[in-house]
Amino acid sequence: MKNTHKQKELWFGFSEDKVFGEIMSNPAFCKHVLQGILPEIPIKKIFPPKKQEVIIDPEHRDQKDIRLDILVEDINGSLYNIEMQRSDDDDIARRMRYYASKNDQRYTLHQGYTYNDLKNVFIIFLCTFKTKQKVAIKSTYQTINVGNHADILQDGLTKIIINSNGVPDGTETETLLNLVKLMKDLPVHGDKLFDKAQKRIESMNADPEWRDTIMDFETRMLEREQVGEKKGLKTGALTLVASLKDVGCNSQQILQQLKQKYGNVFSDKQLEEFLKQS
Repeated sequence: MKNTHKQKELWFGFSEDKVFGEIMSNPAFCKHVLQGILPEIPIKKIFPPKKQEVIIDPEHRDQKDIRLDILVEDINGSLYNIEMQRSDDDDIARRMRYYASKNDQRYTLHQGYTYNDLKNVFIIFLCTFKTKQKVAIKSTYQTINVGNHADILQDGLTKIIINSNGVPDGTETETLLNLVKLMKDLPVHGDKLFDKAQKRIESMNADPEWRDTIMDFETRMLEREQVGEKKGLKTGALTLVASLKDVGCNSQQILQQLKQKYGNVFSDKQLEEFLKQS
């Protein structure tokens, strides 16, 4: 019998990279979200957000490049780097540290200025994955004195993690709670800017050209991740070879260890080449 049921189309929600970039590049909505995350800071005006901003250091090609999801500056010069994080790679803290360093490298202090002119930077990660332990919806991190937690080092760097699976503690703004709903693809009511955002997400999903663009981007990102993962494994294999040589292992012993650890990723020929390279 012929199956007459239509296959349900994949829904691309707010957390999908292309959708997130499109929605958050709207200055009014971006400012609204930022103010909901940071109610204690009056954000009077922001400049048009930059999406998918790539930071490359041409003089240090061995350094890891990054692509910022959203980068926005307010009228006071503060920078806000907003990232969507859908998977838990157990590296959020160090990833935030690296993103902060790259923001400093490119944007926060120009030649001829003093360190007092260094811009305030907010690294904000919106996380949709479930954590092993219960966490709050919003967690804020600054540099503190280990011996006196009330003593905060005024370095101008603030890191914030918003977890859509977090537990509310009663301090969240209505805008932040609406953001959490949007991250979970739940309907938001009673907020004009969120209404517009949801309609835009619906129109993107209904547009065949947008859907093709999103799917192509997802495919490219997956391929890029796979290439990056394989490069990392190659580095690990070369490090292993060097370590085993240092402790006096012969080529046969090293090759045996390589096959045992990396044989499911690289061919015997590739592993033998790694042995020659190191």
